[in-house]
Amino acid sequence: MYVNSTRLRELRLARQWSQDQLAALSGLNLRTIQRLESGAKISTESLRALAAVLEVPADSLLMSHPAPGQPATKAMREGVLRGLEFAGTTQRADFWWFALGVAMLLALAKVLSEGLGPLPLQIVSLIVLLPWVASCTRRLRDAGLSPWWQLISLVPVAGFLVLLYLLTHPTKEMEPVASSSN
Repeated sequence: MYVNSTRLRELRLARQWSQDQLAALSGLNLRTIQRLESGAKISTESLRALAAVLEVPADSLLMSHPAPGQPATKAMREGVLRGLEFAGTTQRADFWWFALGVAMLLALAKVLSEGLGPLPLQIVSLIVLLPWVASCTRRLRDAGLSPWWQLISLVPVAGFLVLLYLLTHPTKEMEPVASSSN
């Protein structure tokens, strides 16, 4: 089970609690709270403790997977909302839906630039650059790889192809962390 790190952070901040305060109130370790707000797996006990302290149903703290009828739009929306968030992870399917959205936006800008000059493509390229890097960072982390692998894309042609290959790696299952407060 993966915690919805964005929701957890929003609930904590709505109560104006620090991570230390949430850890103390829930009986969890501060490091556990930090990992959970980065999108790590959550144990059943930790989930129950957080749900009780935050006074919400336990399942509302878990990552929701897109409904079968709308995975693309929901994943693209999530990618946009987390556009500047480098913490946490992004699952493979969600990343590729977001990548498709970026590609379609760039294609539209390219079509517009045919008639209006290079400015539309340049502006859209700058707008999507940081969300793309953030999304790649989260995706590489989800695959168990270092986000620094993105630097390989600086190698002409082959580097970008290697990065695309690395982005296709499946989610790496995290090893359970032994902790007395989990």
